[in-house]
Amino acid sequence: MDGIMTTDDWTRLRRLCRVMQTATTVGIGLIALAMTLVFVVPDWTRNLLLARLGQAGADLPLTPGHLAAAAAITAVPVGIMLYGLWQARQLFAGFAAGQVFTLASARRLRDFAAAMLAQAVLGPLSSTALLLAFTLSNPPGERQ
Repeated sequence: MDGIMTTDDWTRLRRLCRVMQTATTVGIGLIALAMTLVFVVPDWTRNLLLARLGQAGADLPLTPGHLAAAAAITAVPVGIMLYGLWQARQLFAGFAAGQVFTLASARRLRDFAAAMLAQAVLGPLSSTALLLAFTLSNPPGERQ
């Protein structure tokens, strides 16, 4: 191994990048669809609340107003996640086209990393905002 890529290596790399480009495209579509359905199917909404809020999410009311607030709150981290996945998709598309060490690739990688960092920060904030949105109408002392 001398560190030089052969034509076969480049072909395999391009094929892998096209597969990853397709996988991220499918992932973007599935996440968007799932996050839409989660606020239409009550059982899925309850599962989301249990996953994000723990047992506190089990007894929260699922009124239309609460669902709209939850959808708006959830849209922020999901939108950032979709943006990050789009950047990864574009990065793989560039790699498949042979654009590996370019300024555009560096920017896409930077933007993907920024989206992942934002996800880490938004996780606890969105969970807190969800709990607040669902319990704000409770009388004082019963808000969580």
